[in-house]
Amino acid sequence: MIERESMKRQVFIYTLGAIIGVISGITAVLFRFLILAISNVFVLIPQYLGILGWIALPAIGGLIVAFIVVRYAPEAKGHGVPEVMAAYSLQGGKIRFRVPILKSLASAISISSGGSCGREGPIAQIGAGAGSAVAEIFKLEKRERKTLLVCGLASGIAATFNAPLGGALFGIEVLAGGIIGFSILPVILSSVIATALADFILGNNVSFQAPLFTMGHPLELVFYLALGVILGVTSVIWMRGFYSIEDLLERIRVSRYILPAIGGVLTGLLALMTIYFEGVFAYTGEFSAGLPYYPAIMGVGYGFIDATLIGNVALGALLLFGVLKILATSFTLGSGGSGGVFAPTLFIGAAFGGALGTVFAFVVPWAVPQPMAFALVGMAALFAGSGRAPITCIVMLMEMTADYSLILPLMIAVSTSYLVSSLIEPESIYTMKLARRGVHLQRGSHIEVLKTIRVDEIMTTTPTVLAPEMTVPEVYAIIDETHHTKFPVIDDENKVIGILIAEDLFQEQKEDGRENHVRDLMNPDFLHLSPGCTMDGALQAMIKRDEGHAVIVDPTSPNQMIGYITKADVLKAYEISILRLQKTGIDVEDINPADIIDVP
Repeated sequence: MIERESMKRQVFIYTLGAIIGVISGITAVLFRFLILAISNVFVLIPQYLGILGWIALPAIGGLIVAFIVVRYAPEAKGHGVPEVMAAYSLQGGKIRFRVPILKSLASAISISSGGSCGREGPIAQIGAGAGSAVAEIFKLEKRERKTLLVCGLASGIAATFNAPLGGALFGIEVLAGGIIGFSILPVILSSVIATALADFILGNNVSFQAPLFTMGHPLELVFYLALGVILGVTSVIWMRGFYSIEDLLERIRVSRYILPAIGGVLTGLLALMTIYFEGVFAYTGEFSAGLPYYPAIMGVGYGFIDATLIGNVALGALLLFGVLKILATSFTLGSGGSGGVFAPTLFIGAAFGGALGTVFAFVVPWAVPQPMAFALVGMAALFAGSGRAPITCIVMLMEMTADYSLILPLMIAVSTSYLVSSLIEPESIYTMKLARRGVHLQRGSHIEVLKTIRVDEIMTTTPTVLAPEMTVPEVYAIIDETHHTKFPVIDDENKVIGILIAEDLFQEQKEDGRENHVRDLMNPDFLHLSPGCTMDGALQAMIKRDEGHAVIVDPTSPNQMIGYITKADVLKAYEISILRLQKTGIDVEDINPADIIDVP
């Protein structure tokens, strides 16, 4: 009976996952149409104002976005995924209903007005918001609500990039931090449905128009290894530079309504520089029919990526536009714009990867017959280093280009970049934003909440103590004064010899009529704990011995008390640990035994 109910519940969650896939698929299509419609309006500005219109364009967009974000939805600021991660880990999967709607509008305006940002962050937040809304409608419990949040994010990514498996892995690897049990299946189901629906409406087209790349010579793997190392370091520079520029912009003493416009002006100046060098390097982006022209570094930058992959971008343009894209994205999002960092990361990875491939082909032309294959692999390698999702990178790049022949180069470059970046910087480009707020997510960790607190953090180092020769009236006086009910007993040599609790005072007097003393009433067999044990272990030891207190002693001198704890301290530790975990998103699992000290 229980198994049948469990199966019904799982089928119900799968069904909701499918519904979210439908919502995400339709939303992803509508979001792309919204960007195109607004773009066709915004590009009229440069047509009327001339070359200076490229400065006015992102400045106007910044003003509009600031009004939406500052006034109505601060969560819509920035690149979206960190906010979803915070909702998943800290808010039980809850996202305000207005956030996805306003995020889509703000991001569409940022992208359409020439801001340097991508679609994936907004659509991830929009899809996650849909998952949260569905969970709220059906009053789901926390675990199921978080599952639907992953479904929404994953299906949104999948529909945006026509990458169902990559989208599912993105949700599982980036948001959930790893495999999350039976909830994997609804995530996959929602991703497949969203992708199929987007393909049905828009056509089954790959995200990037890349030729079929193959590995020319086994020696080429050495160059891909070098690519991974270089882009691993570059990913750290990209992440830290991005947030450093954000810090600089936030130091400008202007209204929050004006700052995005300043970022827009700076982006516009870079756009003018880009237009000039497009002429110098004879650059022509690969634009699909019906799409308006933007300078290479503006918008999502897919035209530049396509041009790079087919080999139409000169070495100088690859290097220069890669640097300018870093600056433009930092100016756009760091000033308060709204959009994703995934597409800019792919742009930068393609630029620097293509540049390295060109250099390698010049040095060893017989071993590197297709230098732009390094641009493709560079896209995955840079995101692996900055996004810390290596499996997602490998799978998604193959899906987005329909090219599965570079699996070995992808694996070696991606894993190397991930390792190098992780050794230098512990945070990803997503978690770094949260870490700067004091929120440190530890992905894939499961520990008991009380394991985060050590006994020596909670113990009372100077507890009220009793002497063995004290009388009962003297102890009552101390209880009235301190309101304590449990006391360590210390002898003349400052050694702990027992524990006395208030109930012990009600023992009958001795048969000879002599008055009881603390020595006669105390319990000499009490719990000794090491200061290094955790509070979860201390609680387990108390439960096992049916005691509500413990003496903390020096392991090298078991009779020397250095602290004292009671069950009230356990509650205090629990409260502190919960506050800590609300900033880390760590789940609860195992309990380690306490380090109990045996007294001879």
